[in-house]
Amino acid sequence: MSVDRSYSPYEVIRMYHDRGMMKWGAFATGELTEAQNTFEKEKKEDKIIQALPHHLVLHLLNQSFSNQVQIKIQYQAKDKLTEVYGFVSEFINNQVRVKSTDKIYLISIEQIVNIS
Repeated sequence: MSVDRSYSPYEVIRMYHDRGMMKWGAFATGELTEAQNTFEKEKKEDKIIQALPHHLVLHLLNQSFSNQVQIKIQYQAKDKLTEVYGFVSEFINNQVRVKSTDKIYLISIEQIVNIS
């Protein structure tokens, strides 16, 4: 698409060729980079999960055990956060045994981050 500039008495204006969207490329690239950096920063902040207080973890585990309600436990195993769905079957010292559909887990109560 071309713009008719024949009205102008100046040759420079009549001969000017607009590069279209190319001229905005540098601005778009900068904004995109900034948006990606912001997204990555927020993503890292989302990974930081506040652990439930110890007394609340014990209370929720006890409620699940008493009522035989299935729960989701998130616990810190080595360097990764692991999720387990199952029923609390028994307490052993400072650990809880959780029966899942395919496996039985023995989880230290100190490692539990979240219960839902």
